[in-house]
Amino acid sequence: MLKINAIKLEINTTNGLFGADLEFNDGLNIIRGDNSTGKSSMFQAILYGLGLEELLGSKNASTMQYVLRDHVNYDGNEFDVLQSFVFLEFTNGETTITTKRSVVCQGRLPQLIDVIEGAYLTQKGDYNIHPMWVHDAGGASNELYGFHLFLQELLGWQLPEVTNSKGEESRLYIQQIAPSFILEQKTGWSHFLATIPYYNIRNAEGKSIEFLLNLNVAENEKAKRYLNIQKQIINQKWQILFEQSKSLAHKGAAILNGLEPTPFIINDNKNISLSVINDDENISIIDFIEILKESYNELESYSLPNVGQNNDFNEKKLEALTQQYNQLSLQLDILSPEIALDKGQLKSYNQQLISISEDLRKNKDLLKLNKLGADIEMPIANSTCPLCKNTIDNSLLPDGIEETPMQLEENINYLEAQHKMIEVYIEGQKKYIQEKENQVRLMQDKSLEIRQNIRALKRELISDERLPSEVEIERRLSLRNKINFYIKLIDDFNNLKSDIIDLSKEWTILIGREKNLPSDFYSTEDRKKISDLESSFLYLLGKFNYSSQSGERIRISMDKYLPVVETKIGDDKIKQYDIKYDSSGSDFVRAIWAYTCALKRVSDTHDTNHPRLLMLDEPQQQSASINDFRTLLTELSGYKNCQVLVFASFNNSDEDYTNSTRGLQFSLNKIDGKIVKPQ
Repeated sequence: MLKINAIKLEINTTNGLFGADLEFNDGLNIIRGDNSTGKSSMFQAILYGLGLEELLGSKNASTMQYVLRDHVNYDGNEFDVLQSFVFLEFTNGETTITTKRSVVCQGRLPQLIDVIEGAYLTQKGDYNIHPMWVHDAGGASNELYGFHLFLQELLGWQLPEVTNSKGEESRLYIQQIAPSFILEQKTGWSHFLATIPYYNIRNAEGKSIEFLLNLNVAENEKAKRYLNIQKQIINQKWQILFEQSKSLAHKGAAILNGLEPTPFIINDNKNISLSVINDDENISIIDFIEILKESYNELESYSLPNVGQNNDFNEKKLEALTQQYNQLSLQLDILSPEIALDKGQLKSYNQQLISISEDLRKNKDLLKLNKLGADIEMPIANSTCPLCKNTIDNSLLPDGIEETPMQLEENINYLEAQHKMIEVYIEGQKKYIQEKENQVRLMQDKSLEIRQNIRALKRELISDERLPSEVEIERRLSLRNKINFYIKLIDDFNNLKSDIIDLSKEWTILIGREKNLPSDFYSTEDRKKISDLESSFLYLLGKFNYSSQSGERIRISMDKYLPVVETKIGDDKIKQYDIKYDSSGSDFVRAIWAYTCALKRVSDTHDTNHPRLLMLDEPQQQSASINDFRTLLTELSGYKNCQVLVFASFNNSDEDYTNSTRGLQFSLNKIDGKIVKPQ
């Protein structure tokens, strides 16, 4: 909580010391004074002592009235200000401190705030003083000297990180929360949270109310942003591993099975594997290695023959290899044009997708214009060719058969379905082309191997028959090297696979955490708070005699949490707009009363960050009636465990004051004449 105990102005002038002081109690405090007596100066000085004078439109000394920074008028005389200070004593219910801040002081800047560790104004004594600063770098973050950070900690607030206009993380500041419970006279009654400084924060009003009501939506949004970042990181790592796996497969003329380019939950590790085509059969590399080992062991079981002993075998082998090579060449000659045709089909699909996307965009643009009230139709709907402008039939059906052309919404639905279908075709075509290209690569590798064997056989057939068979030696060496190559390949792949499985586990956890978040970020408690805010607001509107708009159409918006009016456009489209546009001047002031009080009411039944302080400067704006103003004061006087400071002139009328406050419990600070007097 935040409770203001006392304020003191200390002003040294060319005619001695002047000053003013006020003390405040729990509950409703009325600071009554006629216009130009200095009550608003005291209101503004409280903000200055809290470092919240930005709610007045600027920073530092320039926000203060002339009596604190230029001259004092007293008994018809004008005395120049030589030095001035604002002292403000306040408490959180446990710790009481007093701030001392200069407005005019030679050699001292107004950014400097002395924090006196005690009730300096109400209980005189010797207290420790700790200098701090405000409205300068570190004012909201420096743990030793940042006054706003100190004030946040005193209030028990931990202000969240939010998104700024650049999409970056930025701090929510205490000055952005204050307009929800502090309303100054000049601007504060012009709109809800009218004095909020934006600091380039997206939806600053909404973020402020989210914090004040302690909604979980902010944490849920932050968790969602964090999860999205983590998903992007995993996606990037996954794509790197996927490309490395593809490269390994390409290196071994193998096929990569069970792995997609984007992360997914892996339920069976065995589905992710490498395979090769062997004798027109797709087998795993593990099985292929075993086949190679069997072939190698069979060769090793025989002694190495010489050229002469191997001639008959070599001639038959040469004939078989030549025939196999010719078959492979023929298959390659057939596959290459097929791939070219498939790529042409893929290009055609992509062009269709672009065309459909453009048609879809145009149809959606037309639909939007029509919903806005424009009377625009597609040229084809008017039986006009969009290219040559000639008249055309809108159907290919024979005359006499009537067919109603599709409406825009139907056309959009049809195009969206076509768009999805073409996307499926494109993905299927890409995979089909990839499979054929893998097949070509495997056949090319096999063809190269056969060609090398043919050359070796031809060389051996004309060699000295007494020499050891070079073909057999190369065959055994080739088999052994091939076995070692694929063993190394599978080891490298298993390492990649292990990393992919780890990423899949991380992905599974992230997806689970994402599913546990509410779809729209609002928790059950959030919805209850917003519902209670709306019902309290509507109740208070009626209580304060708001009459510009029916309560049935008034809602609290789910983005900025501010009052809006709902209206239907067409059959089912609902539009929300600012309640101010449908309210008279005095009714809108009543709406601000109701909203400010409703925020406080929610804090009575829910865990919120409301400081249980309300400060209202001249709330009887726009000639609001005395009866309604009394109703407001009656509402405020009933708040328990809360301090309310109302600065009011009551139209400079004793009668209005009496009629507004009769029978109410409150503490009165009455200002007679000018509040700033000689000390």
